[in-house]
Amino acid sequence: MSETRKRLKPTIVDVAKLAGTSIATVSRTLSGSSYPVSEATRLNVTKAAEQLGYTPNLIGKMLKTNQSQTIGVLIPSFQNAFYIQIIHGITKTATALGYTVLTFSSQRDVQQERTIINQMLQKQILGLMIASVDTSSSTISHYIENGGRACIFESNFKDSHRFILAKTDMVESGRLAMNYLIEMGHSNIAIITTPLSKQSRRNTIKGCRYAMVDHGLEFTDEDIIIAPFERELDDGLYEFEVGRDLVDLLINRVKKYTAILAVNDLIACGIIKGLKKYGLSVPQDISVMGMDDIPLSSMISPTLSTVHMPSYTLGQKACQLMVDAMKEKEKRYGVALSIRPELVERESVKKLSR
Repeated sequence: MSETRKRLKPTIVDVAKLAGTSIATVSRTLSGSSYPVSEATRLNVTKAAEQLGYTPNLIGKMLKTNQSQTIGVLIPSFQNAFYIQIIHGITKTATALGYTVLTFSSQRDVQQERTIINQMLQKQILGLMIASVDTSSSTISHYIENGGRACIFESNFKDSHRFILAKTDMVESGRLAMNYLIEMGHSNIAIITTPLSKQSRRNTIKGCRYAMVDHGLEFTDEDIIIAPFERELDDGLYEFEVGRDLVDLLINRVKKYTAILAVNDLIACGIIKGLKKYGLSVPQDISVMGMDDIPLSSMISPTLSTVHMPSYTLGQKACQLMVDAMKEKEKRYGVALSIRPELVERESVKKLSR
């Protein structure tokens, strides 16, 4: 095989030759057509397509079949209301514009995320809106190269002009939360977080550090308590249990803290629960602050001071950008949407006398 041939993308003709069948049969098999194809032939075609790395070009098929009215939303977890609010915003806008939304969860698993994206290609879902857990953009890039449009809410890989970016400023969120605690008289502040494998969490910590430095306060890695694992739980809420369980580590620290900042509201709720086990009241004995402003944060007692992440609005505006991109005949990327966070003062943070 020549070098030129190696560089060419595989075609439906290549798949047909490798599978030992006709181009029409390959087309029917990969498009999910109701035309009868034997199981053995279907298996041969699927294996050949996988071996060659062949994926039907979506734009061509969509324009011919007018099947471009579906948007796939892929999030890490259905357990966290932050993502549910994003989906709510997307669905609201998509429905108004005549689009259908299919939602998927990667279960915080990289391989499952990649599998779902590839399945979306096979099912000819042209729009992908994703909060990614992957460290590589290769699967999403492959999706785009085959005609898809992608909107990224969060990721662990570098931003690219090839994606629509719809993100909350997490550095500013961390700075805003920490500034508030400092202004309320707190200087010994602990952070409780899930693993720092996600860029959004690292950016939150970065913002916290900036605030402490700006106020001339000491803040070290010892002040950050990090969960040892991240996975979906079959019988509980992962973030809530992280917050509850990591209180044990905080209580045993030599340094005593007057406030705890959680990287999201579910963790903060777990912290409040965990502190009760030690007979500690919030905010009388220790203050707790969250980040996200999910609906639950205003329902618990005490109500949770937090940083409002406008996830519903973000979903709405991002969906409008996605629909615009899907309607364009030419590829247009590099659109960036950023929404600033806002402080929400409630009952869980106590003002200390100086």
